[in-house]
Amino acid sequence: MRRLFAIVLLASLGFAAGCGGGVTSSTAASSPPSSNGSNVLAISVDGGPTASQPGGSLYPDAAFASATICAPGSTSNCVTVNNLLVDTGSTGLRIFQSEVASLSLPTVNASSGSPAYDCVNFVDGSYLWGPVQQADVQLGGETAAKTPIQVISSSTTGIPSNCSNGSTLNENSQELLGANGILGVGLEPTDCFYAGGSACDPASGLSSPPSPAYYTCSGSNCKPAFISTANQVANPVALFPADNNGVIVELPSVSGNAASVSGSLIFGIGTASNNQLPGSATVFTLACDNFTTIFDSQSFGITNAMTCSGPGSFIDSGSNGLFFPNVSDIPPCSRNTPVGDLSSFYCPSSTESLSAANEGEDGSKKTSSFSVENAETLFTNPATESDAALGGLAGLNPTGVGFDWGLPFFFGVHVYNAIDGQTMPSGLPAGPWWAY
Repeated sequence: MRRLFAIVLLASLGFAAGCGGGVTSSTAASSPPSSNGSNVLAISVDGGPTASQPGGSLYPDAAFASATICAPGSTSNCVTVNNLLVDTGSTGLRIFQSEVASLSLPTVNASSGSPAYDCVNFVDGSYLWGPVQQADVQLGGETAAKTPIQVISSSTTGIPSNCSNGSTLNENSQELLGANGILGVGLEPTDCFYAGGSACDPASGLSSPPSPAYYTCSGSNCKPAFISTANQVANPVALFPADNNGVIVELPSVSGNAASVSGSLIFGIGTASNNQLPGSATVFTLACDNFTTIFDSQSFGITNAMTCSGPGSFIDSGSNGLFFPNVSDIPPCSRNTPVGDLSSFYCPSSTESLSAANEGEDGSKKTSSFSVENAETLFTNPATESDAALGGLAGLNPTGVGFDWGLPFFFGVHVYNAIDGQTMPSGLPAGPWWAY
C-alpha cells in the first residue's frame, strides 16, 4: 500500500495529490535526455527517499535532485542534500533543519533587525514553517552565493495561527513531505508571492505586511513582518552569475508507466549551446504567472489581471498529476478503495484520450494531447507497484482553479521556464513565460 502524498503549490495555487501505482502493463521509458555541461543538474523520477525504506511509501510522478549547501564563503563546511523535490511551481530552496544542522548557517533578519521566519501555505491546508538562513547553494556546476533559504523547523510549537490556519498538516518531516525539501525554481526571483515580492518589502508603503509570508518571533509569539526583497527566500537560479534567466526541464517520454526515469534540469535560456530555444517551441506570455487552457470548450484563465482573479492555468513539475475541473464528466474514484480515499482522482472505466489548448496573453496557442488512466488501477496493480513514473495520472482540481499541467506533461516535452525580471536574449520576450 502506498499512502497519499499531497503537494500543493502556493505560488501558482496548484493542487496535486498522489499515491503510487502502475498501469496494467509496465513499459520502459525512452532514453534520457543527453545534456552535458556545468549548467546541468541531474534529476530522477524514482519514488523518492522513502520508496526503498522498510514500510516506506513511494512518491509517484515526482522529480528529485541534489544540492550542495555550504556555509557562506566556505568550500569545506558543506553538506550534499539528496531527494529535493524539483518544483517549477514555487520559488525558493526549503530544506529540513536536520539536513543542514551541522553547518550553523547564519540567520537572515527581517527589516526590524530580528530573525526572519517564513511560512508557506498550501491549498490542501498543509504548510511549512521555519527560519530564513543564508547559504551558498551549488546546483550542478553553478553556485548561488549567500542565498536566503528556508530551513524547515522540526518544531510544531509557536507557529502563528494564520500560517497553520488551524491545520495540523505540518509537512515537517521526510515521511510527511516525501522529500528532504523543495527546490523551487519557478517563475519568480523570490518567494513573496505578493506583487513580485515588493509587498513584503518595507518600501512598499503598506501599513502592515502581508500574511502568511514572513514573521518575527518573541518566544512563541510570532507576528507578520516586512523583509527586504534581498533577504526574501530566493530562487537560487536567479542568483547564479550566469545561466540565471530560467530553467529547462528535460525528461524522456513514458509510454504508460515506468519504474523510473532520469533527466536534466538545465539552467539558463539562450545562454549556452545546450539551452537554446528551438524554433519549434511556442512561447506563452503570462498574466499573474498563468496562461489560459481551453478544455472541453471551456476556458480556464485569468479574467482580471489587476486582481489576478479567475481560474488560471499553469505548468508545474511539483504537481504529481494532471489536475483539472471535471467538465468532461470523467468518473471520479471512490473514497473507499484498498489504498484509501482516492476521490481526488479520476477513475474512468477505460483510458480516456483527451486534448486541451494552451493560450498565452499574446495569443500564442498550442494543443496538447494527454491520457487519463484509472487511478485505482494505477495504485493497486501488484504487477507494477514499484513504478514511479505514471503517464496517465490525473485528478480533480478544486473549485475556482484551472488546469494544472503537472509532471506527466513533462514526459517527452522540454519545458522552458523564464524567470521574471531576468535578462533575456534578443528576440525573446521579458519573463515570466513558459515555452515548449
